[in-house]
Amino acid sequence: MLHSLDISSRQVVLDGRDFGDSGPYEQLYGSARFALDPTHLRNTGIIDLTHAPVDANGQVNCRADIWILKPADAARGNGALFYHVVNRGRNGVLASFQLASGSNTPSVAAEFGDGLLMEHGFTMAAVGWQEDVPLHGDQERNLLTLDVPILAGVTGPVACEIVVDAPTQLHSLGSRYHDPYEWSEAHRDEAVLSVRDEPYAAMTAIAQDAWHFDRLSDGRAAIRLPSGFEPGRIYHLVYTGRDPRVVGLGFATTRDFVSFLKYEQATTEGQPNPLARHLQRAHAFGSSQSGRFLRDLLHQGFNQDEADRQVFDGLFVSVGGGGGGSFNHRFAQPSRHAGAHTDVFYPTERYPFHDLPQPDAAAGAGSTATGLLDVCRTSQTMPKIFYTNTSTEYWNRSTSLIHTTTDGQQDAAPHADTRIYHFAGTQHGPGGLPDMPSGNTLPANPVDFHFAFRALALALDAWVRDATPPPPSAHASLAAGTLVPLEEVRWPRLPGLPLPTHPRQPRRLDWGDHWQEGRIDREPPGLGSGYPVRFPQVDEDGNEIDGIQMPEVAVPLGTFTGWRYRTREMGASWALAGLAGVWFPFPATEAAAAATGDPRRPLTERYRDRDDYVQRCVAVADALVARRLLLQRDVARVESRAVAMYEYATSP
Repeated sequence: MLHSLDISSRQVVLDGRDFGDSGPYEQLYGSARFALDPTHLRNTGIIDLTHAPVDANGQVNCRADIWILKPADAARGNGALFYHVVNRGRNGVLASFQLASGSNTPSVAAEFGDGLLMEHGFTMAAVGWQEDVPLHGDQERNLLTLDVPILAGVTGPVACEIVVDAPTQLHSLGSRYHDPYEWSEAHRDEAVLSVRDEPYAAMTAIAQDAWHFDRLSDGRAAIRLPSGFEPGRIYHLVYTGRDPRVVGLGFATTRDFVSFLKYEQATTEGQPNPLARHLQRAHAFGSSQSGRFLRDLLHQGFNQDEADRQVFDGLFVSVGGGGGGSFNHRFAQPSRHAGAHTDVFYPTERYPFHDLPQPDAAAGAGSTATGLLDVCRTSQTMPKIFYTNTSTEYWNRSTSLIHTTTDGQQDAAPHADTRIYHFAGTQHGPGGLPDMPSGNTLPANPVDFHFAFRALALALDAWVRDATPPPPSAHASLAAGTLVPLEEVRWPRLPGLPLPTHPRQPRRLDWGDHWQEGRIDREPPGLGSGYPVRFPQVDEDGNEIDGIQMPEVAVPLGTFTGWRYRTREMGASWALAGLAGVWFPFPATEAAAAATGDPRRPLTERYRDRDDYVQRCVAVADALVARRLLLQRDVARVESRAVAMYEYATSP
């Protein structure tokens, strides 16, 4: 439970500017301290909590940073909390829903955006939940962090997978963004470094005297390979780590902070709740890593607090695909995530994928069918849920498994309180308008689905508040023939852009006999059967034909993908690169198409001029408004983007 609250800063924002009926807003920063009884039924799911140090009352303590943005007069709010699960300590709720420039400490108008959620009276809040967020360097200041106890002297296997994009000799034992576990000196000689070229290929061991443990300039644990890490190759280090942290406390800080704001009048030390008696419902938004966190929070039973009350009433789970995460086991590494090319051995995409019980096709006959929402359904703590995904998650995060059976043969309807939205032709993050062309590099996918997020946020609240039905699910399906195996995707022969041959392919993994107890004792894990994934079907231009088409895709100026390839310099140029997509503009004229062998119709055959193109985009925007997938206030923004897109596509 939340034990104490320390508000270190409390200020009215933007000089007291009024946000409609909500009035001025104030912003609070501080920290919260939590005390958890390791024997409490609602805490027994936190791995290693019973092994953590306790205080004089037999409770385990931890501390987290907090942030709250609320109406200065809480009574003028709409009664709803819009909680953000921060991504690696970074708070992006204002950027996602108010079109704001990103900042963990917003202060100027641009960092609050257009004020959409504030005008509607929402309170926004966040708490640190990830204990390994690094605090090194200027760019990491003001992150929301979590301090948890460690299990001093405990050791165990830790996996470190490394893929570099440029030659280097030194690499952190962590991923791109986390503090790694230290190696155990007593077991230094037992560490094994190997290399392979494809995700599930056989590993080739590298001699122990060919590498050694080292440190980065900031002191973090690292590995040095004097011969150099080769770009694109997959290096896998298994070493004995020491002093694991109680990572699963991140679920408890999330649960208990939101529960306190929603239900309690004061902390156990008497500090008042700044929102006491003013919240009737709580929603959570999590994107990418944070979306996967919310999926695991539901699956592991943390939507029920210590008093058996429901925590979240609505969840907005963005670009989590079919994944969960490395969030609650010994030596967990929350920043790790499986991709098409790397990190495939971490427990981030694993059964169950679907809301409702489905047989595990990779486990064989006789296995027990389970679903992601089993605990919520049993405990009657079922929230309303929006799952939103992009094309990237179908290629790089197994999204099809959230709405098909695990053998990939049939559609599987979600829970009645769930909606699934696929933004066709989009990449993992919303795109910005590209700079002018340079060389032969294809621009990044520019489609901005945040416009739809804004409408969906209001729809989710209305669904929870007064049972107003939200927009129906919109995604590709097997029955409609718009979700197909890889070999059936009708990809056009685009010059220089073939269809990927190595998308993300999750497999059943065996981490050893103690995995069910939250301990990995087999690294790398044993490999089981794969889970068949399916992909959105495309039209003659290569654009996806089902799901929600934002105006850029419905009225295309080219082919939009949720994937792109690694470059030759990055190595493994056949493999998918991260979570990015591309925009491959149409040829301007028939002559240009013929010169490059491009089979797509040129722009001159599609649109009379810029005004014709822009008017069609506005018509699509109007249709999305009618479907409650776009706000009327954003139609002008769509029009402005359409002008810029057309000018880019037709520039010399």
